[in-house]
Amino acid sequence: MHTLLRYRNCKDYLRWQIAVSGVLRCLLLLAVSSFGLSTHQQILAQSKPGGTGASSLCTHDNAVDLIGQQIDLTRTFDHPVRRIIVLIRAADLLWPLQQSQARAAFSEAFDVASQNEKEKSERSKDRQRSLVMEMQAPDQRYVVIRAIAKRDSAWAKKLTQQLLKRERESGNQAPTKDSFNDLLTAQKLLDSARQLIAVDVNAAVDLAKMSLNLPAGVELSRFLYALAEVSQAAADQFYDQALVVYADRPMREFLYLQAYPFAFRESGDMPVFGFYQVPANFVVNNSLQLRFVQTLLRRAQQALEVPLDEADNFQNANGNSMPGTSYILQALMRIEPQISKFPDLLDAVVLSREKILVSLPAEIQTTFLRPELNAISSAPEKTLDERIETAKKMANANQRDDMIVEAILSLADKGTLDGLMRASDSISDSNLRGALIEWIYFSRTKEAANGKRFDEAERLAAKVEGREQRAYLLTEIAKGLLNTSETQIHGREVLDEAITEANKAGMTIFAARTLLSASNLYAKIDLSRSLSVLGDAINCINHIEAPDFSRGDQTLAKRIKRRSNPGQFLIRFYMPGLDPENAFREMAKIDFDDALSQTSAFTDKFQRAVTSLALAEVCLQQAKRQPKENPKRIAKPVAGS
Repeated sequence: MHTLLRYRNCKDYLRWQIAVSGVLRCLLLLAVSSFGLSTHQQILAQSKPGGTGASSLCTHDNAVDLIGQQIDLTRTFDHPVRRIIVLIRAADLLWPLQQSQARAAFSEAFDVASQNEKEKSERSKDRQRSLVMEMQAPDQRYVVIRAIAKRDSAWAKKLTQQLLKRERESGNQAPTKDSFNDLLTAQKLLDSARQLIAVDVNAAVDLAKMSLNLPAGVELSRFLYALAEVSQAAADQFYDQALVVYADRPMREFLYLQAYPFAFRESGDMPVFGFYQVPANFVVNNSLQLRFVQTLLRRAQQALEVPLDEADNFQNANGNSMPGTSYILQALMRIEPQISKFPDLLDAVVLSREKILVSLPAEIQTTFLRPELNAISSAPEKTLDERIETAKKMANANQRDDMIVEAILSLADKGTLDGLMRASDSISDSNLRGALIEWIYFSRTKEAANGKRFDEAERLAAKVEGREQRAYLLTEIAKGLLNTSETQIHGREVLDEAITEANKAGMTIFAARTLLSASNLYAKIDLSRSLSVLGDAINCINHIEAPDFSRGDQTLAKRIKRRSNPGQFLIRFYMPGLDPENAFREMAKIDFDDALSQTSAFTDKFQRAVTSLALAEVCLQQAKRQPKENPKRIAKPVAGS
């Protein structure tokens, strides 16, 4: 069975990927297939000493043919999102070369995305479930629009307007207005605009402006801060426009505008809570602060005179409901320390705060007047040892364990290894204690490797129990050792140990990442070994159902069930590494022919397509630097094959 599988892969390779130069090479490839992939790799590697040199197959025309083949291949995909990814990548590569074909691919991707969104909406009419689905799988229409905007902002804008028009018409036909859908649409627009900033600021701002006709939400400040990192002047101008639009909108929208002018890092007590990344060079704009506070004071006075809309008594992210005026009070209290530079305005804020406070029910007043709230917020941050000692005084074992774990996770970099281990010994839950100790050793190994303390890093890595984590750490150590000739031999030994651990870890995404990264490291010093490890990586990926390297943010999450508590702890191990696309892109720069032949070994069509596109990209880049010659062409697939 193994031999037959290899033979079919080789036939696929011959039919779909490459026109091999000469009958002898065809016979060679068919012959070596019977000896398995590793023999194939060794023969090809030996036939090209060093694995370097330009390939006769890596040409401009062959690259264009290869891209076209991947577009055709997508029509056999079962998963629409994967089909969209390949289509937009192919279209982006084709745009400078064959714009009409690129436009056709973009259009096809948008059609697939529209159908996918329609089916997704029909599967779930429940709004809460729809939001969860949206967070897990973003609206692919906006993914395509964002890709188009990089090449043709006018076309992207037109598609967005058409999309919004259809959604408005659909909303008008509904028996009741769907404000949730409007909020979701605004979120999609702002998220797409934020991701477009790095490519085209003007296109990003144009896209974001379309959201101003929709409800404000947590994404508004995220977009503003992202824009400010590139151009704070543009961000300030956009905020000024947003303030005009939302100045008289419901409090559940207007109060989302409180963060940006004061450089707040979180949204405050709003329906959807959000953390924000404030740029390091951000400078607060006094004029925007002044305008926001003046608007807030006006709204506060109106709320005292005319009751707020019932919908403004909203439920915050914690599930607690308060009168809308309570949220105004929170905003006034939050900005009060920030406006000392405006004495007259400060007096007005204090007066308004007091008026709002006395207008609230007695039980809510008591909540806002609790002195311990101010004491907690103004208290200096405790050291790790102080927090551990406080935790040890807790009578409840679960609460004690929780406080110790939280202290270690948040302040691990400020404690010694011995101190962290002593603190861990105080945890009564053995499962939680074991996972935390592993995280401590993992974190300290990374720190030692980054600090080039390789002996220490190896000792610590040996104490990490998880094979996936240990394989990753050993690869990082080997990466540092291979950088100098004096430690290169030992670096290879450590890298081989990492490969062994990854192969024993099972068929997982993180094991595959380690193998791909190890193959990339070996490619610079031993091409034959590199190709062998690449084969291991492909074998691992082939045993994973629908392998997805984009999920999880390259973080292995361990969920630890509590012994006597219904909850669970989440401990994260950040382990970045190569995915197939980037691994093959790097391999193609060293040995294009073998990289191309290896793509046929993927049983997953998506992985085969994205790696092939990565190779096409390398060829197109190299073609720009090489004179034109008569190319050997990549064969088009045989009809019916």
